[in-house]
This record gives sequence, structure tokens and C-alpha cells, in this order.
Amino acid sequence: MRTFIALDLPENIREDIAGVVSNFRSTSPFGVNWVPKENLHITFQFIGETKEEDIPEIAEFIENSFSELSTLLFTDPRLEILPGRNPKIIWLRLENNDNLILKISKRLKSKLRQMGYKIDSRRLRFHITLGRIKKRLPENTIKQILTTELKINSFKVVKVVLYKGLLKPLGPRYIEVINFNF
Repeated sequence: MRTFIALDLPENIREDIAGVVSNFRSTSPFGVNWVPKENLHITFQFIGETKEEDIPEIAEFIENSFSELSTLLFTDPRLEILPGRNPKIIWLRLENNDNLILKISKRLKSKLRQMGYKIDSRRLRFHITLGRIKKRLPENTIKQILTTELKINSFKVVKVVLYKGLLKPLGPRYIEVINFNF
């Protein structure tokens, strides 16, 4: 099974972001696979193909690591289209100034590598994927996306989730394996 770790969004934030995605979908229905409301989350760590027998150990490590937190504050949301030359993804970039979450990320990556998983070594960048670009977007669509005003200023997160992703013809479906409030 393919797994990843995510930070769960408060429902009001999920609604606001789903509204932004809905507006994009109505003005640019072709060329982008837009993320449905139920799949919106803050990406924390992609694990990939995961052995079923490793789930309890991973879950325990997640629970122990996140128990050090009481809440996470995310600020300065801004829309980005990446990479610049040949865009493939539209996301909402977020800031967080809590050094503890970066330490947890490093420890988690180390633990997963020790368990034999190939983990991306890039620094954690908090984001919410909104869409995956399938064909080149017109410049006016890109400009519209990047200049969209957001209603969101900041928000708190208190839940981490280990998901398994099922790839379906109509797009991925995420199923919660475990979750912890911190």
C-alpha cells in the first residue's frame, strides 16, 4: 500500500480552500486535475509503498513525535504554480515558524530510512496541493490563479493522519489508516 503522512485541515479552512478550487475549476475546467474537497490536506511526508507489518511501528513513532506538540499555527498562505518553466502543480504554500515540527520531520525521515524506505531529502515545505497540471495553461489562467485573493490568513492544526492512497481512474482516494490529535 502507498502511504503518506498529512496534517488534517480544520473543516472551515477545508471549505474555504474547496471554494477556491471550485472557482478555478469553473474558469479553467480543462488541463488540470483539481483536488476534491475530501482530499485536501497539508502534505507532511510521502512514504510510498509501505509494508503492512511496518504500520504499527510507523504509527507509534508518529504518535510519540507529535505528542510533543500542542498545536501548529500556519500563516501567510499564498498560491504558487511549480516549477516555473514547465508547471505541473498548483498549491497553497504555508508558513510555520515552529522549529519543533522541523525537528520532528528530520527524525521521522531518519526513522523511515532506518526502516528501509527511500525518503526525499528535500527540506519540508508546507503546502496543500490544489491541482495537478496535465497540459499547458494559458498565461491569463496562470495570472488569474496567482492573483486570487484568499479569505484565509492563518489557522491552527491539531491532527496528524497516516493515509493510504488508492489510485482510481477518476483520481486518488485517500483512506485514513491512523490519526492522532496533538
